[in-house]
Amino acid sequence: MDGLLGKKLSHSYSPIIHKAFGNPEYRLFETSNLAAFFASATFSAINVTLPYKEKVIPYLTQIDDIAKRTRAVNLIIRTSTALIGMNTDYYGLNALLQHYHISLLNKKVLIIGNGGAARTASALAVDEGCQSVTKIVRRRREIGDIKFSEIDKVTDCDIIINATPVGMFPNNESQLPLLLKKFTRLEAVIDVVYNPLTTTLMTSAKDQNIPAYNGLYMLISQARKSQELASGKQLSDDFINRVYLDLQKKACNLVLVGLPLAGKTFLARELAKRYHKTFVDTDALIETASEMPITQIFQTNGEPYFRALETKTIESIYRLGNQVIATGGGMIENQEIMHKLKQNGIVIFLDKNPQEIKKLKIVNRPLIHTPDDIIKLAVKRRPLYEKYADIIINPDCSLDDVIAEIEAKLNEYFNN
Repeated sequence: MDGLLGKKLSHSYSPIIHKAFGNPEYRLFETSNLAAFFASATFSAINVTLPYKEKVIPYLTQIDDIAKRTRAVNLIIRTSTALIGMNTDYYGLNALLQHYHISLLNKKVLIIGNGGAARTASALAVDEGCQSVTKIVRRRREIGDIKFSEIDKVTDCDIIINATPVGMFPNNESQLPLLLKKFTRLEAVIDVVYNPLTTTLMTSAKDQNIPAYNGLYMLISQARKSQELASGKQLSDDFINRVYLDLQKKACNLVLVGLPLAGKTFLARELAKRYHKTFVDTDALIETASEMPITQIFQTNGEPYFRALETKTIESIYRLGNQVIATGGGMIENQEIMHKLKQNGIVIFLDKNPQEIKKLKIVNRPLIHTPDDIIKLAVKRRPLYEKYADIIINPDCSLDDVIAEIEAKLNEYFNN
């Protein structure tokens, strides 16, 4: 595989995936002129991504059956006489369904969108024996499409697949015009977006205890199929699952929450070294930007001003991945901040005993004037720590033991 063809590719995970497959030379081919690209390119095999999966078809000699059905190509293989277009997203989505044990047999499937990804999902749903498949769209393109204003017709669906880029980086906060609480039989939500790892649609599903999955496994699996078709060599399921686990660990942020003096900053530095991630201390960012310590910010401008700075700081970092973030203690009380941090983050609650914190020397803490203030904060915030935490850790152990426990719980989190 030579690389990936697209328009804007700086945040693509594909080079990481193909490097794991043993192909370190996999490149990104960015272009806004397909004609010029095909006139000069000398590739042997390339993947294709948005917005070119349909637009490349006129440049090809032939396309496979799935590409014909879906009018979408994401793999081009050059032979001595032809450029052959294929659709491996079909295999990628099928692999995702199998990985998470989601059956479409006799299910009512609702697909959001009517582009190439939606047609791919629709073809797969039909092939898997679904009871019905409906595409819900902003603008009708095909017979059977329904508009979002007609959503009441499909609130009895079993599976929703978002096949649009709504909610994708960098427009993480963009939302689809549908309320999941209207769906009375919903078993699972699949979002083909994988950056961020948890989209606004997935958050909405999880808030209602509906299983929700991003498109990262689909991305890796379509890359697997592309690699196999291009090279003729097979990759094992166990190997693909290891690549998936490693990429999840690399892509995600580790977000540390807990009481003041629970050890968030120290542990965040150590985890950043261990996982080769960027260390971020939100309080330090605020102090640097303000050119004054937090205690002085409180004294000079008050707590509401400081909380606004916290929101601004999170806005600057939450879309990025591969970070370890030590949060300010009060962020746990801001639902907007926590939802943003959870888009790419695994929230780790350092559950340090507040009675032990009371024994420590407490200085330069604007909300803690006496040791008993720690207990009051603990009573107030503990329900929030437990609400948002994906992993709970007792930090009152040796550093090696704490990191080993985090590693074990991360593996458990991702495997589940």
